Amino acid sequence: MRDDDWTPEERERLLALPRELDPDDGLEERTVRALRSQGLLHALPGRVIRFPLSPAWIGMAAAASFALFIGGFAMGSWLEARHTTKVVTEMHEQDATRAAALVQQTGSAYVSAMAALAAATEGAKAGNPQARGTDLAQGREVAVNALHAAANQLVRIAPEDPLAVRILAGMEKAAQGDSSSTTDRLVWF
Repeated sequence: MRDDDWTPEERERLLALPRELDPDDGLEERTVRALRSQGLLHALPGRVIRFPLSPAWIGMAAAASFALFIGGFAMGSWLEARHTTKVVTEMHEQDATRAAALVQQTGSAYVSAMAALAAATEGAKAGNPQARGTDLAQGREVAVNALHAAANQLVRIAPEDPLAVRILAGMEKAAQGDSSSTTDRLVWF
């Protein structure tokens, strides 16, 4: 039949038809089955990976898992220990810096106080009535004790420091000289 052989009604009905139809769900499956039955389409071998579940294989898998776990734990512990050591070292460096600043501040205050004590002693020698002898003696004793304690701590920090050793030796020699010249009596029980 040619296109001229159609009646106008047939042409309208033909044009009203949908241009494509959705095949049913089983069409592809039937087509593949028919092609395979005729030998035109070969079936792909299925890839099945099988693990032998023998006791030896299970034992090796468990040992490998255990080794990986222990190795990861050891590596993590080692890395954390390195980090902790670094943090502790930084904290000690900060503490040492703070301590050095505090020693400098305290030393400056000690020197200022000693200068004030020296000025008061000179005022007492010049006949200043405000400077009392007992206060000056007490100030001298406190200054000597503070210097002695500082020298002891310096020897703890640097035992080979000759300056600190000489200060302590001089102070001990002076203390021995003072104790022999005192007239106080010592009573032992």
